[in-house]
Amino acid sequence: MLSRCLILVLFLCAPCIVIAEDMDAKNIIQKVQNLMRSSTSTARYTMQIQTPDWQRAITFQSWDERVEKRFFIRVLSPRKEKGTAWLKSDKNLWMYLPKLERDIRIPASMMLSSWMGSDFTNDDLVKMDSVVADYDHRITGKNEHSITIESTAKPDAPVVWGKIIHVVGDDGIPLSDDYYDEHGAHIRHLAFSEIRVMDGRRIPTLWTMQPLNDIGKKTLLKLEEATFDKSIPEHVFTRTNLRRERSRQ
Repeated sequence: MLSRCLILVLFLCAPCIVIAEDMDAKNIIQKVQNLMRSSTSTARYTMQIQTPDWQRAITFQSWDERVEKRFFIRVLSPRKEKGTAWLKSDKNLWMYLPKLERDIRIPASMMLSSWMGSDFTNDDLVKMDSVVADYDHRITGKNEHSITIESTAKPDAPVVWGKIIHVVGDDGIPLSDDYYDEHGAHIRHLAFSEIRVMDGRRIPTLWTMQPLNDIGKKTLLKLEEATFDKSIPEHVFTRTNLRRERSRQ
């Protein structure tokens, strides 16, 4: 009789344990987002695109406001791309081309297109925060140094990745993300490294994106400087600002 009661208790509690683990997994992913982006951030990056045949470097400044889900990016160098800018606002992504002196709206059909010739995509810019809300999360592995979390796209979620596997260090710092398409094919690997203190917080400052179907190609995104939780003027997130040579802070 006692053994039957124990089995019944375990059976009833099992869903609670699973739900608790799922909640923990989602909380971990949310904390990673909070660490890397905070409520607002202003940052300067250098991006190196490497292929077997050529290399190029791009420096850009970014302004990110998570609450309103909007950001602004302006290219600083090289000279050929200087002034090129992006604005995400009201679920739209705008790009300004200084040579044409006009801004264009990026359509949904171009979301998977390469961003500035890199291994990052337009969708990476637009869907920065969607990994928390548009995926179901569960812990699939643990060891003394890290936790592995599987994020599976919710049915009908407006996302391009069917699954993302995250590895997060025991200190809450992300170590890697692996991206899979809706058919389960492993498409790309993102590694985080070079932990430094930026504006009072320890974060990885080098992100290496490597496509798995293009041998010898990768993109290194280096965070040069960053500030967090500082207010950003409203004029930054406007289409008018796309045409300005420089954004005032």
